[in-house]
Amino acid sequence: MRGARGAEAWAGLGAALDAALEPWRRGASPLALLFSGGLDSGLLAWELRQRPGVSLVTIGLRGSHDLVAARRSATHLAMPWAGTVVDDQELERLLSTLAPELDRVEPSRTPIFLALAAAVAASPPGPILCGQGVDELFLGYRHFEGLDARSARARAHEDLDRLQREDWPRSVRIAQRLRREVHAPFLDPGFVGAATAVPIELRLPRPEPKSYLRDWSESRGVPAEIARRPKKALQYGSGVERWLRARRRGGG
Repeated sequence: MRGARGAEAWAGLGAALDAALEPWRRGASPLALLFSGGLDSGLLAWELRQRPGVSLVTIGLRGSHDLVAARRSATHLAMPWAGTVVDDQELERLLSTLAPELDRVEPSRTPIFLALAAAVAASPPGPILCGQGVDELFLGYRHFEGLDARSARARAHEDLDRLQREDWPRSVRIAQRLRREVHAPFLDPGFVGAATAVPIELRLPRPEPKSYLRDWSESRGVPAEIARRPKKALQYGSGVERWLRARRRGGG
């Protein structure tokens, strides 16, 4: 905890997250949560752990980091978990199905959307939740390391603007092409407002990325095993980036 401003911000974040999740806490119909076993999806899982019908969904190439980490984290949460091993055939199918969207994406970002698509495709029927937005709101990317408060504020604004204007709408369209429905509670306007109201000095990646969010998550009961797990982006943790890189080298 980091003083009075930090305590006030914690309270605001809690109220905002509860409001964003309130529609998803109702009922017991099937609800999937894309789950890497790390902080972002782990916080959502913790908050929804008592709701019947929630399934944690993880995808990855055989032996990938996320399949191992997510199984371990799901055990800590005592929640239903389904891990799906994706293969060449499935990834090629998705590349073909999503070509109208992925052909417009810069190559370095294609693995992000391909991995997301694989996770959406592997999810059981019903709405799908994901943890998008946390890295932009709580400075989780490597490019925030070493920045001063002013520079970090400007970069965070750029990242969030790109996410809301380009990346998240594309994610929604990708899900729609797969005839699915995906939602990001952290991008609820109320939560975005509460997160951006936290002073940028408190959100700087010191001593580790997303330190502020990690502390706050633990205060809400998230197990340290999950709250302190080092960040590993979906495209890397799933192995999809490595697969796509090998495919390009092979001329596929």
